[in-house]
Amino acid sequence: MNSKYIIIGIIYLTFRFLVLVHHEKAPEITVPPKKEVTQTLVPLKEEATKTQSLKKPTTQKDTSAKVKLKKVTANKETSYKRSSTSHKHKEKMIINNSASDKLSLIKVSFDELPGWDKADVKKSLLAFQLSCDAFLKQKPSHSTGSTLIKLKAGDWHPACKAAVALDSISEDTARTFFEKWFHPLEFEQKKPVHGLFTGYYMPRLEGSLKKTSKYNTPIYGLPKNSRQIHYTREQIDNGLLKRSAPVLAWIHSPVERLFLEIEGSGVIQLTNGKNIYLGYAGENGAPYTSIGKVLIDKGIMTKNNASKSAIIRYLESHTDIANNIIHKNKSFVFFEHLKRPVAVGAQDMTLTPGYSLAIDKKWIPLGAPLWLDTKRPSAQQSKEKQFQRLMIAQDTGGAIRGFMRGDIYWGSGKIAAFLGEHMKNKGHYWLLLPKHSFNRLAQ
Repeated sequence: MNSKYIIIGIIYLTFRFLVLVHHEKAPEITVPPKKEVTQTLVPLKEEATKTQSLKKPTTQKDTSAKVKLKKVTANKETSYKRSSTSHKHKEKMIINNSASDKLSLIKVSFDELPGWDKADVKKSLLAFQLSCDAFLKQKPSHSTGSTLIKLKAGDWHPACKAAVALDSISEDTARTFFEKWFHPLEFEQKKPVHGLFTGYYMPRLEGSLKKTSKYNTPIYGLPKNSRQIHYTREQIDNGLLKRSAPVLAWIHSPVERLFLEIEGSGVIQLTNGKNIYLGYAGENGAPYTSIGKVLIDKGIMTKNNASKSAIIRYLESHTDIANNIIHKNKSFVFFEHLKRPVAVGAQDMTLTPGYSLAIDKKWIPLGAPLWLDTKRPSAQQSKEKQFQRLMIAQDTGGAIRGFMRGDIYWGSGKIAAFLGEHMKNKGHYWLLLPKHSFNRLAQ
């Protein structure tokens, strides 16, 4: 029995001895350089992040890939480029499939709209409700889209019914409304997207109901004979409409009339102190030519200084050549008396100063919200102010051409006149379409 315990003890001591010998001969453990440790840990960290993301409950905000917009400034022009990995898996709608200049609309999130979380969208919703009044009067099958984005009134009806049903509107309810019913869409093409944004207003002019030596330029209503509508500006100034079109008022000069046509509406203060309000009634169908471009091509002005106010000053101080320059623009606008003392847009509803935008309806549907990021002039400061706002596409204009082109309606008065005459800035906008409509069009 004792010999048995002795044998077990010998075996145990032998085992402990072998373990100690092996430990002394084991190679030394070294820590790899810090750089290598970091490189080894990166994929592990990424794998852990992936594992954690699988455990989290997914929401709509989590699943939509974040895409950062980078402002790229070159030659004082701002363009917007998406990061290279931004839209591989984004929903896309192609609206212009020409080989040379393919244009698409990419669905993005509201978080990607610069300044969205700080903007006042309450007034934007009030302006949108006015467009909804027009949509809801139309049959669901009535065409309301742009030339390239095919929409019908029925596409707007669900969102519009929800908009007009709101009992009260606060900043929170307005923001929630747009985020619930709309998808923000970004225009994408191969070359950088440069937008141009100007302003217009409702000018106040002095005039008379009778022709005088001071007021000798007629503002015409629509001609009785439809064939005579197609006379050029020069033919009209030479008297071809004298007996066939009503004269609504007489004003000081052809220069004033030209810019009244560009603004689309105005107030004429008569010699007896009364006011008459005039608005767009139609045009002669001739192509619009920018007088600013004419002056630039002649070397009289440059792109940097050809503002409305500068053009007006030049033409009024060069009356001997003013008519020849003005006649380069063959387009001519006819007016009508407005039922209300307000500017009326292309949807036949009241424009909202600072929130209504004139667009090119070839590209943008009337009534559509547009998130605008640009700058505006400041009368008090030499520097321009950032302007980020949800606009509503509610008007059109002869000079407004292109998918990234807009004209902000500023209202009436001195400040509106200043902004309308001096604003000419680069910028960018995002189109908002009803969610169910985009889902249908993107298929």
